[in-house]
Amino acid sequence: MNVFKHTVRLVCLALIFILTAGVFVGCGDSSDKNTSSDASAADDIFSSADVKWTDANGEAVYRIVRPDGGDSAAAGQIFKQIKSTLGVNIKNMTDTEDGTDVYEILVGETNRPETKQARDYLLTNVGGRVDDYIICTIGKKIVIYGMSRDALTAAAEYFTANFVKPEGVKGGIKYFYAKKDGYTDAAINGVPINKFVFVRQRYNTSYVTQVQIEEAIALITEKTGFALELVEDNAEAAQYEIIVGDAKRDGVEKITDKDQYSVKISGNKVYLNGGSPSAKGMAVSEFAKMLQSGAVTDQNSVTGSYAETVATYDDSKLYKTVWSDDFDAPSDTHPTGVDLNKWVFMNDGSTGHNGRKSSRSQDPAHLFVKNGMLNFYATYDEERYYGFKIVTKYKMEFQYGVLEMSAILPDSGSTGSFWIALWAATIHENNPTAFNPEINVVEMFGNSASFASNMHGWANKFQMDYYNSYWAPQGVKDHWSLDGTYSNDKKYYCPEGKFNDGLHTFSYVWTKDLCSFACDGNVFFSLDPNEKQQWNETFAQPLYIILSQATSFKARDKCLADDAPEWTASNNFQIDYVHVYQKNDGVHMFRYLE
Repeated sequence: MNVFKHTVRLVCLALIFILTAGVFVGCGDSSDKNTSSDASAADDIFSSADVKWTDANGEAVYRIVRPDGGDSAAAGQIFKQIKSTLGVNIKNMTDTEDGTDVYEILVGETNRPETKQARDYLLTNVGGRVDDYIICTIGKKIVIYGMSRDALTAAAEYFTANFVKPEGVKGGIKYFYAKKDGYTDAAINGVPINKFVFVRQRYNTSYVTQVQIEEAIALITEKTGFALELVEDNAEAAQYEIIVGDAKRDGVEKITDKDQYSVKISGNKVYLNGGSPSAKGMAVSEFAKMLQSGAVTDQNSVTGSYAETVATYDDSKLYKTVWSDDFDAPSDTHPTGVDLNKWVFMNDGSTGHNGRKSSRSQDPAHLFVKNGMLNFYATYDEERYYGFKIVTKYKMEFQYGVLEMSAILPDSGSTGSFWIALWAATIHENNPTAFNPEINVVEMFGNSASFASNMHGWANKFQMDYYNSYWAPQGVKDHWSLDGTYSNDKKYYCPEGKFNDGLHTFSYVWTKDLCSFACDGNVFFSLDPNEKQQWNETFAQPLYIILSQATSFKARDKCLADDAPEWTASNNFQIDYVHVYQKNDGVHMFRYLE
């Protein structure tokens, strides 16, 4: 995902009130006219030709066009009203079909050039706040565009109520709505806030940082009415930017102290950074608070302590780290440097390929902490393939929150030789009614161009009577997962290259009502755990963490040849951190078990 334009989630967070007072211009009926904004060279884009809804045969002249993959509600609303009012059949289609020299009603962010012209006019002459919308004729197109979903809905309602009439519209249409009241201005070094865009890292953005960015944009929208764009750092640099984290931009300074955050305002750029995901988020939140005063300058730049500042926040609404391993330095509790105060080694194995066994290694030659990373190098000898598995079982458990890993995945090409996972299970394996949960946050089967997330339920021996009497008659098997219904939805493909190319974040976002999976801060799959009873019982149980790689397990069909280049070129699984974030709201639970 390259650009997040007018994100519905951000706007919904921000809109407390909408469409109460406006300035508008209507053409085609002189009684509708009012004072317009200043004239602009863009005024010549509008058509003053009469709008006729039907031809000589009584057929619809226009067709409705909506963006492919976009929200179709407003287009559907217009479609129904035209059929009802005019009594004609009209097409309602996506913008994938060519629209050259065709009469069309363009609804929302279509790919037609007329949509862009209308949007640019709205931004230049009206202001472009989230409530603003425009309805106009440009050539053979009627453009209906709103700066938010709510604004587009309002535009569709106004269009159908005022322009969809059997007699048509004389003199074309030029109408826009701009809310005047309820907002205040904000500026950075004298530049209006609506000139700025947020820029974040394309890769390795934490979900908790992303949440703080979204909340900051929502606060700015609530105060000013402007929903700032959020773009990734592969986008071309803009003149005015609010840059978050280690985004690829000139002037970004990396922070190594995990407790430190920095708000640096410098001319046309704002740099918000920190030494940890939480500290980066704090920089974003503190900057949003600064803007509540209306104006900030270079003199408002500040460096602070996350620990000290977060104490001033309501921690029932803020994700905070409750458990972490950043692998900053080798632990003296084990030769590998793995901290046995946090992890337990598991020694399970499997039959491998080529007459070898597939084992879990505790050998510091294969597994070690170095340079702030947990490193595992997949390898083999005459008798064995070597993987690893460490768990927090009997060390800690948690219920609800965000489980996240930042890592570089290994890559074994088209084979499943390097089978890695960050997953979670329950320590309460003897539950007499609920299935045992298995949550796969990221499971990669060899080719690191993609990974899958998954949720499983496993019956245990203590619930067989209950299973046989209750679940089996309903057709529920003793093991079930999301593979069937959501097989493709829960897969995520690297936008470019592979997950072996650099650090990425992989997150499980867990609440009572939603289980979501995210990569690099972007949620790509969600599930309501209350949709089915067996899901509700299974996925509400406390979890512990499992981090593993199975090397050349027989369960994977293909195996790398002994001389394959992947054994030396891409066999390193590198983990920067594993974190658990929670809110102190009486719902989230975390506890140490020893």
